[in-house]
Amino acid sequence: MTDNQTLLAWEPSSTCLPCQSNPPEHILMVEDDQSIRQLNTEVLLRLGYDVDGAEDGAAAWEALGADDYDLMITDNTMPKLSGVELLKKLHAAHMELPVIMATGTLPQAEFTRHPWLQPAATLLKPYTVEELCRTVKKVLREAEDSVGSSQPFLSATMKSNPPPALATSAPTPLPFPPHPAHRILVVDEDRDLRRLYTEALARPGYQVDAAADGAAGWNALQANPYHLLITEHDLPQLTGVELVKKARAAHMGLPVVMAAARMPTAELARTPSLQLAATLNKPFAVDTLLHTVKNILRATVMPLEQITPLLNWRQSPFTGGWRI
Repeated sequence: MTDNQTLLAWEPSSTCLPCQSNPPEHILMVEDDQSIRQLNTEVLLRLGYDVDGAEDGAAAWEALGADDYDLMITDNTMPKLSGVELLKKLHAAHMELPVIMATGTLPQAEFTRHPWLQPAATLLKPYTVEELCRTVKKVLREAEDSVGSSQPFLSATMKSNPPPALATSAPTPLPFPPHPAHRILVVDEDRDLRRLYTEALARPGYQVDAAADGAAGWNALQANPYHLLITEHDLPQLTGVELVKKARAAHMGLPVVMAAARMPTAELARTPSLQLAATLNKPFAVDTLLHTVKNILRATVMPLEQITPLLNWRQSPFTGGWRI
């Protein structure tokens, strides 16, 4: 039998039946293979969902700009715009939407490099109709049950002034009120990670600056007082370790978190004077970053005026310290 003939004989089991909603959940099915797109669309329609189809990533992006959706199911390898590229555009536009990536080969390298790209769920081809409907039901139920972590998808009228948001793949921790003067410097070569860290830390109210390399980070440290430095190690012009060494040589006592893909363990062991407050090995969850920052700043006993930049430290040297 053909796929469509098989579909006509298929009856949804109780595990596949969607939760009743009024109006029904709106799903965007993105798949360049017409037979798979048609089969999945008809299955989801029979389950009571409202479903639109898109033949590639570019068509999906147009659909996302024209309508509101509760879920997107997308292949990765597609013409014009891949599934990963589509996820990146969603994040860049601050659009929060649960995504199921249904593909033959998962882009694991991209997920490792950019943890915020992780979809809500994945399906590896070939998958069964039962697997599809169970996954859809599960993701939609989790999105509905998640209090405060799933904002409505931005409609076309909202996109001109989008609110700040994290990628849907990143867990959303409980907010906590930081000290209003807490100021953080983030140094990372990866533009997407800089943006992710900045948005994540801005949500609970921190003031965040970002630098793309060690030299720019050093310039920022000289020009402004900070309560915390978060830095990668592998940076152009000046490594993370070199940046911290310069800060310590200049009597800057701010706590430092090294968030690195390749931690310079041997160098850190040889240089205890760096006094790192914490290390985070990439990839790590956004809530891990936030709780690390929260705990460090809570335990830091150093007023802002004592964290003096290089321009002032000779006149007002830092003689105190921070402790964890």
